[in-house]
Amino acid sequence: MQRYILFLLILITACRKEEERRFSTELAVDSRIVRLNAAPDTTRIIVYADGDWKMETAEEADWIKVQTASGSGKGDALVAVTDNADKLPRMMKLIVRSKSKTDTIQLQQRGLVPAIVINDTTAQSIANGGILKTPITTNVPLDKMEVSYQYDATGQVNWISRLQITDGYLYFTVDTNKTTAERTAFIRLSYLDALGTTVKDSIRVKQYLGMSYKDAVAKDFAYVKQTLAAGLIEENIYVEGVVVSDKGHPNIAKNQNSAANKHNLDKTDNAISVYVQSPDGKSGLYFKTKTPGENIFNFNDRVKIWLKGTTLAKLTNPGRAVISGVTVTNIMQKDGQSVPLLPREKYMNELTDEDLYTYVKLKDVELSIPFGAFTNINEGYTARMDCYPASIRDIRGNSMYMLTNLDVPYRRDGNAVPQGSGSITGIIVSETYERYGGNIGKYAIRHLKRSDIDLKADRNNGFSKVLVEWSRFKNEYAATPTLAANPLTPDIGEGKITQSAKTAMDFTANGLYTTTDYNGLLQESATVKGAVTNGGWGSKSWWNTTTNKGEYWEIAVSTAGVSQPISLQIDGNVDIGGPRNFVVEWSDKNDGSAVWNQVSTFTFEDVANFSNTLLTQVAGYKALNFQFPQAASGLANLYIRLRVADKTAGTATSPTGGTLTAATACRLVHVSIKYNK
Repeated sequence: MQRYILFLLILITACRKEEERRFSTELAVDSRIVRLNAAPDTTRIIVYADGDWKMETAEEADWIKVQTASGSGKGDALVAVTDNADKLPRMMKLIVRSKSKTDTIQLQQRGLVPAIVINDTTAQSIANGGILKTPITTNVPLDKMEVSYQYDATGQVNWISRLQITDGYLYFTVDTNKTTAERTAFIRLSYLDALGTTVKDSIRVKQYLGMSYKDAVAKDFAYVKQTLAAGLIEENIYVEGVVVSDKGHPNIAKNQNSAANKHNLDKTDNAISVYVQSPDGKSGLYFKTKTPGENIFNFNDRVKIWLKGTTLAKLTNPGRAVISGVTVTNIMQKDGQSVPLLPREKYMNELTDEDLYTYVKLKDVELSIPFGAFTNINEGYTARMDCYPASIRDIRGNSMYMLTNLDVPYRRDGNAVPQGSGSITGIIVSETYERYGGNIGKYAIRHLKRSDIDLKADRNNGFSKVLVEWSRFKNEYAATPTLAANPLTPDIGEGKITQSAKTAMDFTANGLYTTTDYNGLLQESATVKGAVTNGGWGSKSWWNTTTNKGEYWEIAVSTAGVSQPISLQIDGNVDIGGPRNFVVEWSDKNDGSAVWNQVSTFTFEDVANFSNTLLTQVAGYKALNFQFPQAASGLANLYIRLRVADKTAGTATSPTGGTLTAATACRLVHVSIKYNK
């Protein structure tokens, strides 16, 4: 035992002497590299010195502070860093001095993961060059990147210049190709972060030779729409106009699903679609490039497009022209304009077919249902659908849809939609939307930036006055409902909603029951996939087998004292196999003597089934707006019915052909009645 203790003492003494020999120099530190996480933090660095020592940063920086900066002999330096979660990784050198010796520590702090992703593999340029743009996803400023160019063997160099990154796009200028051959180059971007990680990407730039457009004749848009024969264009003609779409923008056109619709959304149409308006802005044409890479059209480019070799399709109701098969060689001229492009201002009822594919500002408009986000959908379906049509209405009583593709970054960013009125600017389009029954109106509008939706945030700053509104099922009143306080008590105003086959005060699974809405803001901790559990109400039993007639939702209000025409806004859907076709009608009575006046018809689509999602199913709810005649105003009692028109119902594989049963539900998640102030 004594020998063992003696051995340990010798070993400890030897280790101490070894440590002393190791740090017997005038200065040393325990680590050359210190790496911290992105959150605010402090770290200790052990300094070994024969005498006094001092630590300082290599340069001034507000994110790092040496809190314990000096000592004598062996001691701890304490260094603090601020939060770096929203910035790129960073590094600072710490200098330690003692007598005539100096040592260096590299302090690194994690942050954002650097990314450089150029969406296009190839950018194509016409012979006379110009400004090209391509979508880029990056959080690295261009001035921090290493930029290199590799030109091909033609001998031509430095014909690409003026790189810049703005609003998610990489811009660069291509000189005119005065050679006798096509030429290519590669632009490579890379970034080495403070942790030693490199990210990089590149794009190939291909520039064509000038085509011979000899004897090509200029034609106006009217000639293309009215005179030119549909089919392959063989005439040597061109048109001139201004581009109102933007290459790489996610909200240009409707993307396609296959019939199976299983995570196979094809976004090619959005990538190849180009809208060009006439020089005076009064007429538009729809162009489709042959490939996404050949869409080099930027918003506000002045262009001349050679039509020979492309294909013209003419469509009716509304009348419009679509020209497909456009390649880079069809672009005779493309010049970016520095003068801002101003939209023409119109009310909805002033739109004509000529306004299609032009840049327009709709005046005095508001969101019909101003709650939630710009895309109130079940977010679990974003891989299976592409667009959300939001109902908008104007001061003149007209309505249409504002279309927002789901790749739009601000569509659901945690901010509630504006509730007042103002203007909405964008491209006037005509599209079908199967998830809303196909026909969504003659015209719709596609915005290009958040500021295009220029509506006042406050509801008081709008043209509408809310007479009555229901926006949620009030669980707090479900246990002991009364006429004054029950789950369908309005949020604003006075009124009553009932279902014709149910007892008015039956708020159970057999009566009027709570259901889910999808107007939650995703940043709210209470929402999952946008869901609000008591966002609406539902009911079953929609066909009366005794009378062989459809049941109905009934809305009872008073419009006494209202001199302006009223409008109705609803948001709803049905179960698979639920009633599809409805009639909106009104009367001043609801007894046997009532005369029901029809306002409109509409469809509610089947709610989406995740295991077999059809193109005709809606992953959320369908929003609708109806304008009523003047005769519905000024009444002591007004009754509005949303009545099932027939027994048409869907199945798990089709929007029709089903059997309407008592077990299937219809849901409402918003009802409001408004009139102009």
